Amino acid sequence: MAENINEEQLILDSRCIERLADTFESSAKRWELVVYPALVMFIVLAIYGFYLIYTLSRDVHNLTETVISLTESVDRNMASMNKSVKAMDHTMLKMANSVTKIDGNLRTMTKDVSVMTRNTYSMAASTHYMQRDMRDISGPMSFISGFFPN
Repeated sequence: MAENINEEQLILDSRCIERLADTFESSAKRWELVVYPALVMFIVLAIYGFYLIYTLSRDVHNLTETVISLTESVDRNMASMNKSVKAMDHTMLKMANSVTKIDGNLRTMTKDVSVMTRNTYSMAASTHYMQRDMRDISGPMSFISGFFPN
């Protein structure tokens, strides 16, 4: 009887193990439906992330090269720009001095033109008086001119 119980127990145990294997197999199939697509998506996202990081690092590298090139260009041209600004400053100082001299000369000219204007008025008045005097003298002169031969 002990042998009979063992066989029964073995049959029961083998059925349990079969059920356990079937349950495990069906559970594994369900997990395969979830895990494999998730693994594929993870690989796709990892490749895309690598591409983005690679592109970003290449763009940053290009930006760095451009900034270095611009810095070198500005550094090369800084001395000539400095000279140009100094020359421009010197020229502006000369112009300022010239404008100051022109201002002084214009003030002098304004005074001189004012004096000339007064003198011109004086000359006009004198000419007016001369005309009046000539008119006044023309009467007696025409009387005297009658005594002179032609």
